[in-house]
Amino acid sequence: MDRLEILARAWTVGTNVEGLDKVDAIRAIQTAEGYEACFGCGCFATCGQPHCAFRADCEQITLIEDPCEVVACDIVPPGKK
Repeated sequence: MDRLEILARAWTVGTNVEGLDKVDAIRAIQTAEGYEACFGCGCFATCGQPHCAFRADCEQITLIEDPCEVVACDIVPPGKK
């Protein structure tokens, strides 16, 4: 997902991501959409968020060196079952 797509998605969910890098912007959007903010945290193999818009991008990157504390990668936001 490119920067313009990220900005558009952020605008859609009412999240300001100006000034954030791609990873932080995506995590802010994930939170606003009701997902665990775990983009790039290395839990793709066990991720239970199949409806997350960033899943395909997350699958294609290597682990980002960031101490992200993922509580659970099995959250399904309301209405996304």
